[in-house]
Amino acid sequence: MVEVLSSRDLYAFTGGNPPNLADLQSQYRAQVAGPSSGEEVWHNWIIRPNDTRLAVGFVQATVTGDSSDVAWVVGVEWQGRGYASEAASAMCDWLATQGIETFMAHIHPGHAASQRVAASLGMQATDEIDEDGEVVWATVRGPAGHTAD
Repeated sequence: MVEVLSSRDLYAFTGGNPPNLADLQSQYRAQVAGPSSGEEVWHNWIIRPNDTRLAVGFVQATVTGDSSDVAWVVGVEWQGRGYASEAASAMCDWLATQGIETFMAHIHPGHAASQRVAASLGMQATDEIDEDGEVVWATVRGPAGHTAD
């Protein structure tokens, strides 16, 4: 994942710098340990296309009750191939089978690619702006993962 996350271009909207191996090891240890609060559950998956099985990015979800904040990152070299949309869709579909009904993503107002991924998940931009200046996108799915009308 160090190589996947190595391009500075990935951080244009989120800030920060590419992680080194020690950074990722520390981050992954924290993810495996899970949240300190018993109110949240974390899910983290590496995106690996079937044809190569090489890591190209990740999707993650923070679940609280029947609601989930979801996120996705695909390395620059692999962007534009539908990996984020496909992986985020599969993640949300699985979460829906676990009883999750509300899905949200926090997206920088200038990040058109992530907005397209969110729209592909049935999300719409809300009027809510988070503490980082990102727009909250959301959708509510009914039972069995169908988008509510």
